[in-house]
Amino acid sequence: MEALEKLRWAEALIWEKTGGKQKLCAGWDGMPAVQVADGCMVGLYFALLKNQKTGLYDCRVKGYIRTCGGYNPSAWLKELTEECARIAALVAQLEAADIHGDEEAVAAFCEELKRKTEPDGNGEGGE
Repeated sequence: MEALEKLRWAEALIWEKTGGKQKLCAGWDGMPAVQVADGCMVGLYFALLKNQKTGLYDCRVKGYIRTCGGYNPSAWLKELTEECARIAALVAQLEAADIHGDEEAVAAFCEELKRKTEPDGNGEGGE
């Protein structure tokens, strides 16, 4: 799979595995960022960072817990545990894909994300 195809695959996988609650979009700097729905207790971090040795952009994926501390009932803890397991599996799958790309592929992907999230002059586009 080429870099652009892998990035598109990662975007679709994130949407699918989170039930649409988390999605890749263009961040404030134009690079991919994960938009996380308010109800999610566990978030996904996705970044494309330039490797100074190779000149390619390497994908970094991590999971993080978005909840605050406190005492919680067992049902809530069970839900948190299940969500952690789903995000952990997603992170492992994305890490195993070893996603990296050159500047051209990353720029093309970022432009696709930008077009999806920003409405055009007719109010169309955006999600």
